Amino acid sequence: MRYSCVVSYVGRAYAGWQTQGDGTSIQEHIEEALFRITQVPTLAVASGRTDAGVNARGQVFMFDTDRIMDERKWMGAINAFLPDDIRVMKVEKKDCIFHARFNVRSKTYTYRINNGTYDVFSKDYAYQYSVPLDIEKMKECITLFKGTHDFTSFNSSSLKDYPIQVRSIYAVSCENKGKMISLTFTGKGFLRYQVRMMAAAIIDVGRGRLTIEDVKQMLAAKSRTVKRHNAPANGLTLEHVDYFEMIALNENIQIREFLRNDRLPNDTWNIEDIERNVKGKVFPCYYAICTRNNQEMKGFLFLQKEQAIVYLYDIQDKKYILEVEEQLCKKLNEKGILNYIVKQYKN
Repeated sequence: MRYSCVVSYVGRAYAGWQTQGDGTSIQEHIEEALFRITQVPTLAVASGRTDAGVNARGQVFMFDTDRIMDERKWMGAINAFLPDDIRVMKVEKKDCIFHARFNVRSKTYTYRINNGTYDVFSKDYAYQYSVPLDIEKMKECITLFKGTHDFTSFNSSSLKDYPIQVRSIYAVSCENKGKMISLTFTGKGFLRYQVRMMAAAIIDVGRGRLTIEDVKQMLAAKSRTVKRHNAPANGLTLEHVDYFEMIALNENIQIREFLRNDRLPNDTWNIEDIERNVKGKVFPCYYAICTRNNQEMKGFLFLQKEQAIVYLYDIQDKKYILEVEEQLCKKLNEKGILNYIVKQYKN
């Protein structure tokens, strides 16, 4: 069985998510809890790493096990062996084509700043920064990061390991409630320290150390030589991980939701409408059919009430559909569709 878990934690006492070998990581505590339940070494695979001191409200991890238990019993059993600043909030059974890291549609991070007097109650999840900040300038600055950009100037991921440092941020916001300021970013994925470096630049604009034009130039420079720094880790929280639906998967092909960087078959289609229908289980629904390795589009799956049509750009690619037919039919049956037909797509 494969299980997916949502976990919350306060990062102050930990060296981040990833195993360090000395018991100081979130992953090690969770895997120790799983071992005490199953008596078998069990790997917990997360949606991604969080660094030392960073918090999570909605981190997601998965594990595989032969032990079959009700989801609520799993949640209670795991939590019984965790410290009180790490807590599993939800457990769900998943099929084998779900993956906690590879099926991520987007992640949402929030960086919080307490701009009032020092507050012992928020010190673990908000940067305590009492210097006055210009909220309107911060709101203007955060919009610079929305969209698709090369973020070489705003991260510390190795250029050798990540030679392409282009990332897409779908939504940003800067809000204040009283003295608490929240900077929120939603994107497909983020490079190491990217959110904390963006937050630091926005704070510097709010304080008057940088101008909006300075940040524009930093982003345009696409350079490690740009003077930048990290905002403290305790202000950052991984709020939510959103997943796309996978219909079928093997070593050659996958049928999945359309993603933001996909080329849509028809110029009149809107990716936000497609996402909304799939999430809300509202017909019609569209899914991309693409190769697994290079994501080459082979066609799409069109679902109406009680009908499914596979449209292929090249009808000879039907062989790929036959490879995953069992998975496809199982998913269609779950949606109340008993069969499908294959057609050549002509736009």
